[in-house]
Amino acid sequence: MDPTAPEGCSLSAGPAADPQAPYVRVAVVGLICRPDGDELRWLLLHRTQPFEAWDPPGGRMEAGEDLTAAVTREIQEETGLAVEVAGPCYAFLTFYKGERLLAVSMACRAAGDPDAIRLEEDGPEEWLWATGAEWQESASKGLSSWDPADVKKAMRAVAAVWEATEG
Repeated sequence: MDPTAPEGCSLSAGPAADPQAPYVRVAVVGLICRPDGDELRWLLLHRTQPFEAWDPPGGRMEAGEDLTAAVTREIQEETGLAVEVAGPCYAFLTFYKGERLLAVSMACRAAGDPDAIRLEEDGPEEWLWATGAEWQESASKGLSSWDPADVKKAMRAVAAVWEATEG
């Protein structure tokens, strides 16, 4: 029995109990929205490596980070933007650069000028603020790594998380 386990709980030895085991790593995705009239626009970055896609910014968590710190760091590195983070809103399993990842999407919005984007060197080549319909259409045409149904669910989840945060 593990002396650090909570009372009444025993942790078995083996790979399932190993926090360093090579299972799924956690990544974060910044679903950054901005109002534009009656609709929201979503920040998408155009990547060409390891494949061509228009997707939200994000990346792998680093040791010692929580979800908010990780998504804030990734967005800052990739776009130069500071963001407000409402919290997690959508998650999915994916395979990227040879790794299985649990991608946790975080509801975000720019904390300053949303057009003050400075793309990192050797990173995405372009950026745009797409409407939800444009993002879904891009996904339908295979120009995003996201499934169109996941885009729709994630956009709704972002709105719900911001409403719960502000309400």
